Amino acid sequence: MGIIYDRNFWLSAVFGLALTGCGEVTQYSEPKTPLPETFSAPEAKKAVKKVSTQTSWWRNFRDPTLDRLVTMALRDNLQLAQARLRVEEADELILTAGPAIDITGRLETQVADSALGGDRRTGTLTGRATLIGSQRYRTEAARARAQIAQDERNAAQLLLLSNLTSAYIDLRFVQKRLNLKYQELKSWQQTATDLERLEREGAVTRLETLQPSAEISETRAEISVLLVEVERQKNRIATLLGKVAGVDEVNLNYRGQPYPRFRAASGVPADLLINRPDVRSAQSGYRLAVAELNVAEADRYPSLDLTGTILGRRGVSPNSSGISILGLTLPIFNQGANKARVAARHKRVEAAFLEWKSRVLVAMEEVETLLVAQRKLQNAVGSASQAVKLNSEAVTLSRDLLRVQELSVLDFVRLQRNKLDAEANLAQNRRQRALNYVALQVALGAGSTFVAAAPTN
Repeated sequence: MGIIYDRNFWLSAVFGLALTGCGEVTQYSEPKTPLPETFSAPEAKKAVKKVSTQTSWWRNFRDPTLDRLVTMALRDNLQLAQARLRVEEADELILTAGPAIDITGRLETQVADSALGGDRRTGTLTGRATLIGSQRYRTEAARARAQIAQDERNAAQLLLLSNLTSAYIDLRFVQKRLNLKYQELKSWQQTATDLERLEREGAVTRLETLQPSAEISETRAEISVLLVEVERQKNRIATLLGKVAGVDEVNLNYRGQPYPRFRAASGVPADLLINRPDVRSAQSGYRLAVAELNVAEADRYPSLDLTGTILGRRGVSPNSSGISILGLTLPIFNQGANKARVAARHKRVEAAFLEWKSRVLVAMEEVETLLVAQRKLQNAVGSASQAVKLNSEAVTLSRDLLRVQELSVLDFVRLQRNKLDAEANLAQNRRQRALNYVALQVALGAGSTFVAAAPTN
């Protein structure tokens, strides 16, 4: 094995290492921003319980059909499967960011008619390794990218949960509207029958009899539109499940509108920094920016390379020999470009911090708004339920008055429309309350790391 004894070379190597250590290194620390101890919404004072990223909040709807749909989606959704693969890819790329080692080899065989006789085989193995340079920071950058991929997978899971539960809530809302329209059609048909009898008795005019007939035609048209919307929502759910649209693997016949059985826990604002995948992704982006800054800074200084060659011969003496060379790479002629690259990386670090802070503020805004809406929508559902009850009672009384000709047709039609509007308003408020609950859970980051069964496709 050959050894280098040149004193000047070793002095230059030591001097290069000293220069390498003089580079300015920006130490990464978690970004911070002032946050209140609790959310300001009154609802948050009653629900300070910590929010878990592994909670299955959709089960609070107590709906077995929804539970089954979520299980299937977490297992088979294609976008989520792609996100998982990106995580695995990023994890593998961490290994490629380690010390740069390159090895090449060659084997030759010669047959020579010489006094030595026989054949000669020659083998050469050459390798190069970067011992000191920017590799440490490149590895740190690769780890940050892997964490970003993981955070994006968690965000994809939250998006899937949001889209699927929202689609299910919308489906049940449309089915409720369809159910109400069938009841409305039956009611108008009964009214038309009553008015036709009164017309034969001469108690009402033909004009008054035509009003419920027109309502019947309009209601039938609305039913056709709602039937199309029901199928659209079913197809939307099938796609989210990773299934072919039009093939119903789950019975989605109407079972009533879902509503959460428990008040949502909100935790504290500091939990958002840990639970929200988008906030964590922005934090990892900041970490990546710092690592890339250190890479650019390290590239301004010398790097130390070790190159070695091993040569083996059969049939020749000596049998093998080798040489190793310690080399110093000096970036002399591109210092201007490297310096500009470092300045640009500094700006990227600042921008990454602002991006993280922006996402924290958006998260706070979303949670505060949804917490306020939670109580307001609950009150709206209660008021709408009372309105349906009162209007239903009014229609029942008015129908009896209409039959004995103590109420005009116009007044009866107005009261019946009020009842129908109240029922539609109640269905809409129930839908909004359920959607708000889903949006709040997603805004809190709940369920982002919930572990589902292994994929089937």
